[in-house]
This record gives sequence, C-alpha cells and structure tokens, in this order.
Amino acid sequence: MESDSAPTAVTVLDADVIEPAEIVVSSTAFESESDSAAEPLPKVEALWRGPSELVIAENVRKTFDLGAHPDVRDSIKEFGVSIPILAERQPDGSLHVTEGQLRALMAADVGTEKVPVWVTDADPSIPENERRISRTLMQMNVNDRRVPMVEADRADGIALMLDLGASVTRVAKGLQRKRSEIKHNAAIAASPTARGLVDSSSYSLEQLAVIAEYETLGDTEAVEYLAQVPRSSFSYRAKQIAADRRETRTRLEASLLYAALGFGVLTSEPDTSSTEPQILPAELLETVDSRPVTEDLIAAHAHRWLVYVDVEENGQLVDTLTGELVDPDHVDWDTQGNTESPPAGGRPHADSVEYRDRWTPLYFLAAEQLSESGLRVRTFAQNNGAAGSERAEQLRAEAAQAAADRDAARQERRRVRELNKRGLAAKERREEFLGRLLSRRTPPPQAGQFVAESLAWESDLLGSFHAPRTALNLLGVSGFTSELVASIQSATASRSWVIVLGMVLGAFESRAGKDSWRYNDRGLQRYLRFLAAVGEQLEFELVDVEQAAAGLIDFHDIDIDADINLDAAATATAA
Repeated sequence: MESDSAPTAVTVLDADVIEPAEIVVSSTAFESESDSAAEPLPKVEALWRGPSELVIAENVRKTFDLGAHPDVRDSIKEFGVSIPILAERQPDGSLHVTEGQLRALMAADVGTEKVPVWVTDADPSIPENERRISRTLMQMNVNDRRVPMVEADRADGIALMLDLGASVTRVAKGLQRKRSEIKHNAAIAASPTARGLVDSSSYSLEQLAVIAEYETLGDTEAVEYLAQVPRSSFSYRAKQIAADRRETRTRLEASLLYAALGFGVLTSEPDTSSTEPQILPAELLETVDSRPVTEDLIAAHAHRWLVYVDVEENGQLVDTLTGELVDPDHVDWDTQGNTESPPAGGRPHADSVEYRDRWTPLYFLAAEQLSESGLRVRTFAQNNGAAGSERAEQLRAEAAQAAADRDAARQERRRVRELNKRGLAAKERREEFLGRLLSRRTPPPQAGQFVAESLAWESDLLGSFHAPRTALNLLGVSGFTSELVASIQSATASRSWVIVLGMVLGAFESRAGKDSWRYNDRGLQRYLRFLAAVGEQLEFELVDVEQAAAGLIDFHDIDIDADINLDAAATATAA
C-alpha cells in the first residue's frame, strides 16, 4: 500500500561498517504527488571514510587558519565529526569534498579515523563551468546562511545539562569552555534580566552572572541599576553595591542585640536638623531636674526608644585570635611585618592585632513619646538676664544652631563612610585592571616616562612598606621574589619592561587606601593620572573618588546621592 506521507529518505550510519550503510528510500522518493514529472532527487550514499581518503578540491573558502579555531578542533577531537561532510564521487571514484573542508582537515589533524560523508555522484552531462558555478553558489550559501545559536539558548542548554545531573567539569570539557563560563551561563539562564541581555554583547558573562545573582536574591533595585550602567564602569558599581550590602548586613547583625532588648531598630540615621524634629536624639534631651539622659535610663525604658547602630571605621584594635580589645599603646609596633621578631616586654606582636570597625548605638526618642517619657528638650542658652521676647529669640537661635551642628556632623559622618566605601570598591576594581594591564607582553607607550619620573621623585619607592608583595600579586606571582626573578630571566625585553612597570605600580598601589580621596599625595596623583591615560583603550577610567585622589576634583564636590540610593534596597535584601 502506498503511503500518503511526503517523500522520505531514511539513512542508517553505522560506525562499525566502513562500506556504504543501508539506505532505505520510500517508493515515492522520486515522485511528487503534485507533479509526477518533477526532476528526480540525486542518488545519495552515507559512508564512513578516513579523512585522508577525501580530496579537498576547489573551494570558495581559501583563507583560514586551523589553529585559529581551537574550540572546533577540540570538539572534533573529543566527539568526532558530527555533521556529515558533503562530497561528490568523480568518474574515477575519488570523493571530492564540496562542503565541510575545514571539518575534514581538522579531523585529519587530530587523528580522527573515520568521518561521516554524504556522497552524490557527479553528473558528467553537466558542463564543467556550470558545475563549478553551482558548487560555488552552494558553498557560499551554506557559509552565509548558517544560523548561529543565540547565547540565551546556549545558557539554557547548559543549565538543562546541569539540572539533569551533568557535572560542571563534564559540561566544560564537552563544550571546550572554562568551568567559570559554565557556571556563569547556568546563573544567567535562571535570570530573566541577564538572559535578555546576553545576546546584546553589552556585558561580559561574568558581569551578567552578577546581575543574575542579585535577581536570584530578589534585589530588584540592584538588578535594574546594573542593567543600565555602562560596561566600563560595571565592575566599580557592582563592587559599590556589594559594599553597601555588606555594611547593611553587618549593621543589622549588630542591631539584633538591641532589638532583643526591646528597642526599635532604625535602618538609617534620621534627619534631626529641624528645630522641631519628629525624632529627637538622646543628647537633645534631659530629665526634669536637668540631668543628662544616660544609657541606663534609656535601657530601663527600651520600648520607648529607637536605636541606630553607626559604624566608626577602624575604631577599635583587637587581637586577631581572641577578638579581645587591645590598647594601641601596649603594642610593639616595631615588629610589624617581621614575624620572626619577638615583641619587647611581653607586649603583643604588631602582626597579631588588627583594626576593625566599631559599631556604636545612637539613641532617639519619637517626639510623640516625649510627654510620657518624663523627659524634656534640653535648654541650650543660659539665663543672662534677658527677659521676654529677647529670651525666647535667644533660645530659638541656640536650638537652630544646635540642629545645624547636628546635621553637619551627621552629613560629614555619612560622607566619610560613603566615600570610603567607594574608595574600597574603586581599589578592588583598579587591582583587576592592573592585573589585565600587567599581563600584556609590551608596556604602554607612556610607561617609560612615568617610571623614570616616579623613580626620580622617589628614589626609595620600590622599598616602601608592602610594595614588593603588592607588586608580586599584581604580576600574578604567588611565590617569593626568587620566582619573579626566574620569570624575568626567561622574559623578552618588552616583557621585562612590563615587569619593571608592575614593580612601580605595585609600590604606588600599596599605599593607595580607601581614604586616599582626602589626602594630597603627589605620587598617588601622578600614578592615578597615568592609569587614566593608559586606560582609555582598556575600558578603564577614574571614578569620582579616584579623581579626588588624583587632584582633579575636590572631594567636597562629590554628590554622594547622585548615582543611586542603595541603602533602602540593601535593607530589604539583608533582612
């Protein structure tokens, strides 16, 4: 019985059979239901042949380098040739490749024994020039009309394999990709935002994985912000957000004790600059008999009070092993950086202590609670004999000045804290850039003059504290100076100059702290301006705190609210 289905041809490729595999063709294969006189389909054979048995004949693709496609080469070495090579059998029986010459050549190069070949017989009745025209048209169409897989689908496929139980190592090996790339793709597949951006080439896989991580956490504000920042500043902004999130988490952890004692916890420091604030700071209050409000008095009525836990950066010195507080005056600071040097007089070794942030509570009372608290707003002005309206005006002026002073102190604390966070994010991003810069084989054109000027101004630059260790880290040397010397001995002249540049950059970076924005360090200014000059071609530019450290702007002019208010979103995420 004849089938009503469309003509089909079913082929079976058997790797163990070298001769033509079985070809099963339906009875209607050469006949169309609509037109029985249609031109018949060509006779085809599916064969397994050694790549050396194939003839690489005339091909429109002549310019190529097999070594320029290591991923394709590795795939063929691992899995063999998956897409059959097209070939024409000539009258003498030779098989001339018409499509797939690169696959054939790579298979021969990696030692593949057999490749699948789809063979048709050359039609001797067609003139040679017409056959060459048809073959060229076919080859150009095949190459021009390839539809590449979109990166979003690639990410989905990787995620699917991992969900099905494949290990990251197996997928990475199978796709000839790095393990980190596989992990990034899996994260991207789970994030609608990152998946939507992956084919735009606006961000790297690593950057998209950061967006995906925040989307997984439900941090929509961070996701929306990072999806809009330029690629060149992405790393800095992402690190800035991460610093905000860390600070918020730590603040909430420090606040847990006060919440357990019955205090209401504030997630941001309230503005008390008004002469009639809705939230009153404890220092603005006093008892009815003019005594100051103490912590004991506050703790006794914790349910009435609000607390904001503020951070004093590097506000306390602690023992790194026990966490106990240490008096800085009792430490033998002469032992710093020298683990073999015993401290004098039984004092702590300088390397056994470190400065850490100190979290201190700031107490506030809601204005509506004042009447029931038994407290009152403190009187600032002393009675100097003035009476009536003059006395009232004096009190108002004193209250206004006190409110202004409080707000100025609050804003200053906030500015220092914000710029230090930016400074830390900038330093982390800068070190990443330095790693890329120092991995090059040749130094940038400006390097010679910069190095010469730096050593002329500071002859002891390379011997400064922490300079050698920082330089080794930036140059990717995990061992000691001897390892660096060994790499110098085998380096080219150009690479040796890159290493010299790395030693100078390491010296400057070792003294560039998160708070460099507030100091006038001429060496750092020269260093940062050099980075700005060489960074133009490497997607690196100085951010606001670095511009302040470079002397290009005044740090007082930095708008700490201009970019994004991250605190509100950070609170929700950390909670």
